[in-house]
Amino acid sequence: MPFLHHGKRPRHRGYKKFKSPRKRASKLLADLNAEAVEKSKGENPAIWKEHFRVGDALELQMVSQGGVHAKEGDDSQEIDKIRGVVLGIVNRGLGSSVLLRDVVYGLPVERKIPLHSPMIKDAKILERNFVFKGKKKVKRAKLYYLRDRNPLLTKVSKY
Repeated sequence: MPFLHHGKRPRHRGYKKFKSPRKRASKLLADLNAEAVEKSKGENPAIWKEHFRVGDALELQMVSQGGVHAKEGDDSQEIDKIRGVVLGIVNRGLGSSVLLRDVVYGLPVERKIPLHSPMIKDAKILERNFVFKGKKKVKRAKLYYLRDRNPLLTKVSKY
C-alpha cells in the first residue's frame, strides 16, 4: 500500500538543494571551536579533573609573571594562587570562564578567569557549597545577589 500521507509529490529532487553559505560557515566554525576546546582540554587536564559548581570555594594556580613559555625551574615564572567563591560559570566554547569573588584585605574583589587560558596551571576545590556551608543546595546558576550581601560571606582567603 503506498504512503498517501506524503501526497503525490516526487520523492527525490531533480536538482541539488541550495545550501546557505552562512549556515555552512557557522557549522564549520562550530566544528573548529569544538576541536580547539578538545585540544585545550587535552593539553591541560589538571583544570578539568575537578568538577566545580556555583557556590564552591575554588583555588586556581595561575602564572602571574614570566609568561607561559618560561622554564619551570626558572625564577622568572611566578605562580599566584587565586581563591574565591564561584559566582557564575560561562560555558561558551573557548570563551568559557569562571567568575570568582573573594575579600582581600577587607575589599571585595571579583575576577573573571578564562578556563582555556594556558596561564592556569591547576584548579583545586577548597570547599563544596561554601556559600551555605553545606546546609542547603545552591539553586541558582549565578549568585550575583551575593554582591549586595555582607562581603564576609564570600571571604575565602586568609588575609
